[in-house]
Amino acid sequence: MNQNEDSGERSEDEAYNNTRRQFVAGSAGALGGIAVGSALSGSVLAQDDGEEETETDDEDGEPVENEFEDDVAILNYALTLEYLEASFYRQGLENISEEDLCNCKALSEDSQLRERAYDELTTIQQHEEQHVETLVSTIESLGGTPVEEPEFDFGLAVEYPMAFLGTAVQLEDIGVSAYAGAAPSIESEDLIPPALGIHSVEARHAAFLRTLNGQTSFPAVVDEARSRSEVLELASPFIVDEGDDGTGGNETEAPTENGTEMPTDNGTEMPTDNGTEMPADNGTEMPTTNGTETNGS
Repeated sequence: MNQNEDSGERSEDEAYNNTRRQFVAGSAGALGGIAVGSALSGSVLAQDDGEEETETDDEDGEPVENEFEDDVAILNYALTLEYLEASFYRQGLENISEEDLCNCKALSEDSQLRERAYDELTTIQQHEEQHVETLVSTIESLGGTPVEEPEFDFGLAVEYPMAFLGTAVQLEDIGVSAYAGAAPSIESEDLIPPALGIHSVEARHAAFLRTLNGQTSFPAVVDEARSRSEVLELASPFIVDEGDDGTGGNETEAPTENGTEMPTDNGTEMPTDNGTEMPADNGTEMPTTNGTETNGS
């Protein structure tokens, strides 16, 4: 990288501290108005029924229910998603070398992004880690209990460069839609600016990943806002519950978000868990969700 290392570290620290100060400062004024529930445990993507529900409208005018009991529940929901993204990038960048990533099909020799792709992905991972720290601090400042990080299994999505990049697009798009869906339910006005600040950074991540994958960075005039239930449906295949019945092992395939094909390094096709075809990185054999093998020859 061309930037001075010490200067880069200071910039990252300053960015994190500013974000944290904004979030915590905004949270302090909301302490009196938030009904903080008992300690939350496990993934808050799925909560018990019986919560107060109000409705807002999404961009299509359809009603979107408020599925959160208070602002702490919303923050823990966001925290779970940030855990998911931080773990995904951490595992992927540990398993996939910079050389393999930069030589994958998405980054051709004449690509202007080839030299900076790995560094940018590392920065995205650092952002997700800092979002986790910020949300944990904010929840604690409100007297709440941060949800514990679930166990995640991303399967082959953190083993092969093109599968990694394709899944990153999906996770970032899910995260953007999740923040958009939850923001209208925030009770404290002080929490809205910092929450939307994180939301816009996630949207920048999504745009960059889409560019890396040769997709348009802005696919819609208005981005879709998803409810917690919709986000759960998309994110739950990556979450391994503590009481797992054995079906969520390391052969779980990363699902596609909308049934489209997710490109990898060559034309070898690998079935996904929803019946769509996902081409694999090379000609080696890969396990599928039912334990059978696809032949890459």
